[in-house]
Amino acid sequence: MVSRRYLRSGKTLVLAAVTLAVLWSNPQVLPVNKPSWMPRFGEPGPPTDRQQPQEPLPRNLTLHLLPHSHSDIGWNLSFEGYYHTSVRQVLRRASAELWSDRARRFTWGDLAFLDMWMEDEGDTANGVLAGADAALTWRQVLKELMLRGQWEVVGGTYVSPDEGLTTWWAHNTIVDAGHRTLATQLNATTRVGWQIDNFGHHNTVPHVLSNTGYSWLVLGRMAYRDLYDFASKSTLQFEWRSSEHEGTNGLRTHFLAEHYGLPSTAFDFDHTNVCDEDVLLGELQQLARRHVRQYPAHGHVLIMMGDDFRFVRAARAFGCLDRLISASRKHESWRDMKLQYSTMTEYLDSVQPHLDAHAMRVHGGDFYPYQDKPVEQYWSGILGSRPYLKWLVRDTEQIVQHVEALVAMQRMRGTRAAWSTLELHLEFCRKQVAIGYHHDAITGTCTDDAFADYVERLRTAARVALRIGHVALQPVDDAEQQISAAYNADQHIGSAYNTATRDVDNAARDWLEIAPAQCTDSACVGAAVVVTNTLLAAQDVVVRLRVHSGSAVLVDETGVAVQPVHVQAVDSAYSVEFVVSVPALGARGVVVGNRTLYADAPMLRDQIITAAQIEQTSLRAELHQGGVHVRLRSERNGVVRIESGGRVVRHQMRSYFTNPYVQSSGAYIMHSFNLMYSIVFWIFGGMLASGLALAWLVHVGTRHILWLRHVRVPCSPIGANGTSTAGSVVAAAIGSVCGAISVLYAAQKVSVDRLDDWTRGHGVFLLAAPVFCAAYVVGGALRWRKRRACVCVASTAVGVFLALALGRAWQSRAMTFRSLQFTVEHSDVCSTARAQVTEGTSVEFRLCADTPYLLQASTLVHAPNNREIIARLQHGRGRTLELFDGASMRQRRASMWTPVSGTFYPAPLLARLGELSVHVRQPVGVSSLSAGMLDVLVHRSMTANDFRGLKRPLIDKYPARATLFVDLRPDADPVAVNNRVNTPPLAFVLPPHANISPHSALHSAVPHLSLVGIRAESDSVDMRLLAHRSTDISMHELLRNTAGAVRVHGDWSLCNVSAVQRTETQASHVHLRGGEQALFRLQVDYDRSSGLSEKQHKN
Repeated sequence: MVSRRYLRSGKTLVLAAVTLAVLWSNPQVLPVNKPSWMPRFGEPGPPTDRQQPQEPLPRNLTLHLLPHSHSDIGWNLSFEGYYHTSVRQVLRRASAELWSDRARRFTWGDLAFLDMWMEDEGDTANGVLAGADAALTWRQVLKELMLRGQWEVVGGTYVSPDEGLTTWWAHNTIVDAGHRTLATQLNATTRVGWQIDNFGHHNTVPHVLSNTGYSWLVLGRMAYRDLYDFASKSTLQFEWRSSEHEGTNGLRTHFLAEHYGLPSTAFDFDHTNVCDEDVLLGELQQLARRHVRQYPAHGHVLIMMGDDFRFVRAARAFGCLDRLISASRKHESWRDMKLQYSTMTEYLDSVQPHLDAHAMRVHGGDFYPYQDKPVEQYWSGILGSRPYLKWLVRDTEQIVQHVEALVAMQRMRGTRAAWSTLELHLEFCRKQVAIGYHHDAITGTCTDDAFADYVERLRTAARVALRIGHVALQPVDDAEQQISAAYNADQHIGSAYNTATRDVDNAARDWLEIAPAQCTDSACVGAAVVVTNTLLAAQDVVVRLRVHSGSAVLVDETGVAVQPVHVQAVDSAYSVEFVVSVPALGARGVVVGNRTLYADAPMLRDQIITAAQIEQTSLRAELHQGGVHVRLRSERNGVVRIESGGRVVRHQMRSYFTNPYVQSSGAYIMHSFNLMYSIVFWIFGGMLASGLALAWLVHVGTRHILWLRHVRVPCSPIGANGTSTAGSVVAAAIGSVCGAISVLYAAQKVSVDRLDDWTRGHGVFLLAAPVFCAAYVVGGALRWRKRRACVCVASTAVGVFLALALGRAWQSRAMTFRSLQFTVEHSDVCSTARAQVTEGTSVEFRLCADTPYLLQASTLVHAPNNREIIARLQHGRGRTLELFDGASMRQRRASMWTPVSGTFYPAPLLARLGELSVHVRQPVGVSSLSAGMLDVLVHRSMTANDFRGLKRPLIDKYPARATLFVDLRPDADPVAVNNRVNTPPLAFVLPPHANISPHSALHSAVPHLSLVGIRAESDSVDMRLLAHRSTDISMHELLRNTAGAVRVHGDWSLCNVSAVQRTETQASHVHLRGGEQALFRLQVDYDRSSGLSEKQHKN
């Protein structure tokens, strides 16, 4: 029997009851039913209680109803799927409803859909308006509604991109494409930015928008901690300045306190026909009470009246809203309030006088990472979802950006009617790249159908852009027919390719082909292989070529033979690889010709180089190229030690196991696994407490502990009667060590299937029984009483917490526990070491002749379900993580207490940790969990849904290759190297008579005009003329000498610059940051003897 006095104390029982309550309340830990009053930890909270008594509303309050429809480009459906199922109806019906009543308003922010609608029906008679108005085209109707101020287009960007994964060039291209579309289709513009559904906000955005005519920006997603901070201080309207871009203006920003959705489902008129005026007006009053305290006291409240793809039932919606406005004027409780329709501009104009008279909060940072709810709800999964799509977006962007520069350079040689055709098709390519950067595209948060649509659009854009570049280099009479043919998916453009492309899925060509019609053994007309470079620095590039003639020869522009580095007979053709050095802003040509024309050049069949030497090694490999030597050594757990020039970098493939039964990760959310591993503690700690409690109760009640009554422990401070502090310290040490070991053992050793079972309550006996028995034995043998047993259990919890917080690097597992076996391949082009990590994952370390200082660590991944694959690099003790987006370096450093998922940040181009620089050609997520450790998220596939809007789980079986370029030089300029990595040359096949010289792309046909490429370096620009002389020139001086061919955002298109803009006060209109480049045409008297004009000598 147990004495009652031990039960009356009740402390142990209370602790056990609280623990059970926590477990019972979380269905993702124990999936069982629970009462409604139980708290729900880690789950979306219940709606705000609208019946709580609140303070009275201030007098003279105006409520602005903002009808709108948010339309994602591709999400659960494809772009065209959404257009035909809902968007087209919304645009037509909303326009008709506004036409019938001039008091109504509507706001639209998705220009890509508006562009599609105008192309589809813009010049078609509407046929739905009354009387003679039925003959008006939809374009005329929309223009008139915009002139009336009833319909407002906000945003101005072609799509709403993901701000963190988008490069600097892409940001500006998306803005420019949107403005051109708005001007072309509707002769309109906008000054209000609209980023209401982006998954976090980057401070590049206020820099871009504030310099392109915007005065306001509307945001819709902010981490819940930031939201509480801004709302509690009534500063949800603030000035946002980019801390990384000094000298730029701030942008006034309005943040939506409750996102962009409807006030409640009662306002969802697309799904309900009930319009209870009293209920709805009461809802609006409750909403106003919540919002009025979160914004500056200007007496105006914005009420978002819309949601995803709403206003399909526009007549029903506007009819009920009209009734609400009319009823509010008669309702006694609305005597001091006014309800009205407004556009975003009308609302902002209303609050402008108050904000002008009062200082606004200034925010200089950004809003990353995005966490919408407490307890590990970080949206970091978007950084690794669908990596193939991320790669394809960037590959297509590189092609389009290069061709855009190529067209601009070639156009300066003269004017042709064909340029308008090229520009029209080039704009199509820009728009497809913009669509690829949409926040549901490049993030991977889309269904398989939408994914396939994105892929096809980007592949088409790449084909068309390559054909445009082909035509720009060698103008032809049938340019329109040639470019139009590239829209056909069956047309493989073998006559052009991106030299950085690697054939991942046999869909992207990574080599040129000289067609049999141009060159065979019987007849070889020949061709010119032209490699173009738009970088302001010379580049060496490996060109891969396939020729159907063994008698063909390779010569340069001067007729000197070109020595290939690799020639191999493949399928009745010859695969040829050679290195070309391309000058800055120039081109280089190699002629593939007939032996009879170039008698001194050797034929290809006489230069066949034996296949690359392949050697099998066990644990070591050596790579060498261009005087650079790299040693690889395989270590335990798949770690590869990389050594070059005294620098040591360790590379390892690891994975996070995501449990679909415990706070499952999905397309958006990447959980930090704290809860999953804590489950082990609940079982471990519970059984530990139970064993100790039983030992204590039995010892107290019977004076012996069953069969342990004969065990004798020497008298010491930890004995039964010990009262010193040392006994408690020992108990605490034992508990904390046991807690830490339990978590680390679960994280690294327990099988994934076993963890799955334990979280569902299956097979718990295998963990519970040993722990219970061990606790019973230890508690009895040491004669612990109640206090020390409690200290031990509490210390176990502390050990678990410290292990999860301080041992974050151990929450992932090595993908293999063995040492890797290398297969090494040596050639004059690249030295490569390959190793198989798992059945679906392989790694490849490559050192190539064109970039011997960059070690390419490439991973080909077929991600298994419920895994998040990372590549871990370790070097030095760097602690500050720096990320580059093409415009600025941004420092990131997460707190040591931040969960793993909260430490991942988007890296569009470059990640630098101390002396370790890693360049990427596709956006990735990076994290630094400890000094000198860089984790790169490369792939993930989930079987569970995180319920953030995507209707299906993100199961991605598409193979993807992620390549990390590790700089082997500690003192190299990372920005300059990244420009080289992400501005690869393009290669084209032209007719043999093409006039290509090293600088032909730079020659101008206009007298006294010199084409100048510039690149920004701090406060001045490095100005390189044709004579390769350079000088520093101020931005003001640059503009004063500009003659009508300036692109103001690093883009290569041409735009006019008026004399007014070429003033010192307007010099900031040309925005060139570190590493950015642009093309100018200067009106100077070029002194060929000195390379500089007289005016430039004076400056």
